[in-house]
Amino acid sequence: MQHDSLKNKLREMANTPRTQLKRLVIGTALSLLGAVGLLIASGGESQWIFYLSSIVILVGVIYALPGYIGIWLWRMRKFFFDEDK
Repeated sequence: MQHDSLKNKLREMANTPRTQLKRLVIGTALSLLGAVGLLIASGGESQWIFYLSSIVILVGVIYALPGYIGIWLWRMRKFFFDEDK
């Protein structure tokens, strides 16, 4: 039962490349923003900017990961979802 649900979710991700690309770009931008924050924190030795930037990077990576997987599935959709095998 859950196997079909996961397969349907992955198929949906593979069929929406624009949505997945948007998610990847937003997540990457968040991560880059966090990296800039880390650079600022290292120069000014500010602990709260360091921790906030680290959290922003983590959130950006977690947000971007499904987009990356969706784009990869879109590129590999013939291999994974071709029912005529």
